[in-house]
Amino acid sequence: MINIVAAVAANGVIGSNGKIPWDIPEDRAFFRKLTKGNICIMGTRTYESIGRPLPDRINIVVSSSQSLFSRNLRTVKSLDEAVKLAQKCAEQCGGDMEIYLCGGKRIYAEGLEIADRIYLTELDRPYEGNAFFPEFDKSKYELVQHERRDDLGLSFSVYEKKNK
Repeated sequence: MINIVAAVAANGVIGSNGKIPWDIPEDRAFFRKLTKGNICIMGTRTYESIGRPLPDRINIVVSSSQSLFSRNLRTVKSLDEAVKLAQKCAEQCGGDMEIYLCGGKRIYAEGLEIADRIYLTELDRPYEGNAFFPEFDKSKYELVQHERRDDLGLSFSVYEKKNK
């Protein structure tokens, strides 16, 4: 299954100058719980903002220029190539690993076409930024899970594509 995982401000912001403009430990824990033991696909800027491969995951970076390789890191030239590699890795590991598209904006935009599920942390307030989550037609998705956290000013939502 191919999933998108993102945290999005009320104004659609997902990043500011290569960084996430908020620090919410509960959102990081949500991301960690979802992606640990699975496969994470991300763009170069997202990888650079993290600064290292995410531990306990297979990391695939989509980059037209860089070639990075380590035990848990692969580099490919396109999202299509990344998904094919991720599917191959999942099969080799017994087939029960899920694929998570972890950003940035280009990966999300291309990924909306192929994602089965979208995990969104939806923040109540706007943030300053220059990277935005792409618009998507929510009528093509069913909200299958929703947890409101008034104490944090956010919701954790899971959207599943209809008629897969």
